[in-house]
Amino acid sequence: MKKIYSNISWLIVLAVIITSCDSFLEEKPKTFLNPDSYYQNDKQVLAAVNGIYTFVDDIMDSDIEPGSQSFIFMEFMHGYGERMRGSGTQDLSQANSLLIADNNSYVQRFWETAYRAIENCNSIIEGIEGMPEGSISESKKNQYLGETYFLRGYFYFNLVRLYGPVPLKLTPTKDVINTEIELSSIEAVYTQIDADMTRAGELMEEQEWTSTSGRVTKGTVKSMHAKVLLTMAGYPLQKGIEYYTKAYNKAKEVYESGKFTLFGSYEELRTVENAGEIIWSIQREADNAGSPLHGALLAYPAPVKAVSASAAYGGAITVTQMFFDTYPESDKRREERKFYYTQQEALDQSGMVDMGRLYIYKYWDQNAAEVGKSGANFTLLRYADVLLMMAEAKAQADGGTTTDANAIEAYYTVRKRALPQEVKPTSLTADKVLQERFWELAFENQTWYDMVRTRKALHAVTGQMVNMIGYQTPSHTAPFTEASLLLPYPIREKRLNPNLKRD
Repeated sequence: MKKIYSNISWLIVLAVIITSCDSFLEEKPKTFLNPDSYYQNDKQVLAAVNGIYTFVDDIMDSDIEPGSQSFIFMEFMHGYGERMRGSGTQDLSQANSLLIADNNSYVQRFWETAYRAIENCNSIIEGIEGMPEGSISESKKNQYLGETYFLRGYFYFNLVRLYGPVPLKLTPTKDVINTEIELSSIEAVYTQIDADMTRAGELMEEQEWTSTSGRVTKGTVKSMHAKVLLTMAGYPLQKGIEYYTKAYNKAKEVYESGKFTLFGSYEELRTVENAGEIIWSIQREADNAGSPLHGALLAYPAPVKAVSASAAYGGAITVTQMFFDTYPESDKRREERKFYYTQQEALDQSGMVDMGRLYIYKYWDQNAAEVGKSGANFTLLRYADVLLMMAEAKAQADGGTTTDANAIEAYYTVRKRALPQEVKPTSLTADKVLQERFWELAFENQTWYDMVRTRKALHAVTGQMVNMIGYQTPSHTAPFTEASLLLPYPIREKRLNPNLKRD
């Protein structure tokens, strides 16, 4: 059985991942149980569903090695960040060159984490739906099923955006006789994601819009569903006006709910969790988690005046000066210690250190800097993203330019926080909104996906939107091509399943 697990990494046989019920998302050892005898009451269901959330953390931040995580890989792919250290993994360098090999560890990690999560989602859905009547309240059943359908859709959403056609598996594994699952088309996968998000929305309709625990909520489902519909409207499916309209309407539901609001200051993006602007985030505890994310982002001008607690791993990514210079001159996001920073007091308190580079300040965590552990959450969805999705979708639905008051207000709400003196426009183009997304959501694991679905890039000299294909960013060694937009299938998985090949 051990050999099966190691070789068929994304097929978890008759398994449910269980975490502690006492504290949501508390990091505990993972245990494998037979689902046929497991689902007896709501506490057991809660533990099983909680277990899926660990994979949301795993795909973003492996907690295996400081300075080595999926987040950084994705931020190198779009080309507006730079890798300053000569040492470190070759796998990250491949993202910076757009020459990503099928044996790249991140290519394997994205795939493996997603399919492990999906296998558990399938098992939980079957387990909950098979529970005897009366063993769980209808409200709890709907909540946990809604969370699970959402998470399955979320993981397939990541997979199809990264790899294109992927195996579509919707039932739990009963044996491992046949692992050669056929590829499903991109459209078939998106159709299933849309269906999972729709089902999650139906099940969660009576649930709360927000949660201080970090769980998936009605607001999470509607916000992510809007992103799915917006993506389906663009590349590669290009479903166009119908789906742009659907995306606009779904985002507008979040907008009209009145349950979310932008923070008054950018500092709150780092200090406030599970409230206000934050719709959904990875929950982290300093006592139980290492800090590869923060270790990779904290600068270390070193060695004598290191800012990072671990000079060997800190400062894995910086912001290109050319990208920074595209922000409007009076934009508050340009100010020191808003989105970026160039100076920091040395840990030995010997004085301020001028790093000579622009580093990312969005994720600054003093505890991580001092002791190498961070309890700071990592935001996956925030309200500014939804507002800009709403504005872009309406502009696209109206032919590229809109005068819709709600769309303009949504855009202007984000814009005026950065440029409070700017006058509200009377019309709005889709390119203008996309430009704002590049600035507002920079280094939040959104930019690459925006580029792929729109085939647009932010020109690092002019600051204007240009066609992505054929454009070369400041950090990349070659221009974007259609072939560079998808990750290769992992070599380990191709050896197990010969169906994993592209025409």
